[in-house]
Amino acid sequence: MSNNTNSVRPSQQQLNSLLELFQKGQYAAAEASALSLTQKFPQHQFSWKVLAAIFSQTGRKSDAVNAMQKAVQLAPQDLDSRSNLNNMLREAGRFEEALASCYQAITLNPDFAGAHYNLGVTLHELGRLEEAALSYRQAVALKSNFTDAHSNLAGTLRQLGRLEEAETSCRQVIALEPGFALGYSDLGIVLRELGRLEEAEASYRQALALNPNLARVHNSLGSTLREMGRLEDAEVSYRQAIALEPDLALAYSNLGVALKILGRFEEAEENYRHAIALQPGYGEARYNLGTLLFEGKRYDDAAAQFEMVDIHQSQFYAVQCAYHQNEESIFNGKLDSLINQGEVNAVIGSLSHCSEIKYGVKKPNPFCSDPLKYIVKIDLNEQYDFENIFINTARDILSDSSVSHQAQVNLSNGIQTAGNFFTLERVSKTKIESIIHAEIEKYRIRFKDSEEGFIKNWPASYTLGGWLVSMQSGGSLTAHIHDTGWITGSVYIKVPRKTEVDSGNLVLRLSDQEPVAGVENSQETSLDVQTGNLCFFPSSLHHNTVPFEEENRIVLAFDVIPTESRGH
Repeated sequence: MSNNTNSVRPSQQQLNSLLELFQKGQYAAAEASALSLTQKFPQHQFSWKVLAAIFSQTGRKSDAVNAMQKAVQLAPQDLDSRSNLNNMLREAGRFEEALASCYQAITLNPDFAGAHYNLGVTLHELGRLEEAALSYRQAVALKSNFTDAHSNLAGTLRQLGRLEEAETSCRQVIALEPGFALGYSDLGIVLRELGRLEEAEASYRQALALNPNLARVHNSLGSTLREMGRLEDAEVSYRQAIALEPDLALAYSNLGVALKILGRFEEAEENYRHAIALQPGYGEARYNLGTLLFEGKRYDDAAAQFEMVDIHQSQFYAVQCAYHQNEESIFNGKLDSLINQGEVNAVIGSLSHCSEIKYGVKKPNPFCSDPLKYIVKIDLNEQYDFENIFINTARDILSDSSVSHQAQVNLSNGIQTAGNFFTLERVSKTKIESIIHAEIEKYRIRFKDSEEGFIKNWPASYTLGGWLVSMQSGGSLTAHIHDTGWITGSVYIKVPRKTEVDSGNLVLRLSDQEPVAGVENSQETSLDVQTGNLCFFPSSLHHNTVPFEEENRIVLAFDVIPTESRGH
């Protein structure tokens, strides 16, 4: 570790004493000793290195950099010192200098894996992710068992959306260190983002088997279970995270989400507010609280939360709060602002119609000015083995006690499955998702020449979010829209025999305003749906189900959800 640059040097006893003080954490005494040695032996590098480490440990970042720069100056070939200098420069926020330091180290020794690793870390912190990934790859090419480099490469690739490559790197970390719990956790994160939820669950559980005290892994496991529709299991994981780390605001907010889906609204609100008390600037917790208050029609309180949140979707809730509070001028101002910003989504499309019908004010509709023309109904029975593919799968899921039911304020006398239908393993083994993707593409092609915004701005990529709704005799679904959808679909898996001409029909309308009795209405349409039908419509349309009698009714509802922000 020592680099003698002068015939006059401290005694070995002096060096040992200094090192012992530092290693025991006696930093004041160590600092006094190091300063004395650097004054008496200014050309002896080791004392400067220890002094820099003391300054770093005691939070004096600038002093640490200065001392380590002196150590590097005394021994330019000492790559460990250059590595330490790079770390200290980054800790001091001096990233460009850190970058220069990395390049100097690589110039001195292009085969030093640590220098390439440090370069990757620095580039990552500068937001230059592609370059960071290349540096990490160079580090592992030079040193194949460099676990930290593999781990950082995995995280960088995940941020770049290159999930399959990230998975490979995560598995390399685990191969190198099978007992590294966080390696399994990182793999779980990647698998979850790949939609392979059961594998993600297994990876998180392996991490916890190795180290059961990882609060954030319990939290991540909870979120995976929640996506799988296993809400009671998710609650257990979130509560375990909180037990281990009582100040973990993230876990309280996530627990609130699970409790809300379970219909335990007061407990959900309590957990959201606890998260905010722990972390007042926690925007996601405030947003979650705002949506809970909004759905409970507490629009004043909800609006207050949305005004404090820098989350894109919050502004669409804020304008809806003004609409429901009948604050016409505030509503018009917010809606006009969103339209002028070029926002294209279902909420804007719906509110543009609502404004015209409720207030008599016609506004541009950037999403879809005439959505009733874009309703499509097809018969899947003609093309597919509907019973084996759809009916049997739905029955299996509805009879599975591990799939929780979600509270749905618009639904009466029925249940809705929690989680995303399309992420369930038994669904992935069927053709259901590929069939729906194919029919979505046919829909897009059918209307490809349309000038409507939702066609012209069709998402470059999207995901499907779906759920099953099973209604008993007399069940109904009140009018609502799907805020995050682009187009909404419904597959009618079981439709009861009609007892009235319109019983069980799907009703679609432009706004939330009830039609005037006895007046011919061009603002809504009613679809007679049968078992095997698939219906598509723009997500801006309000829709409801006419009550029916006798047998149960089962529907697979889903949304096309853009994976990127939409706009002109």
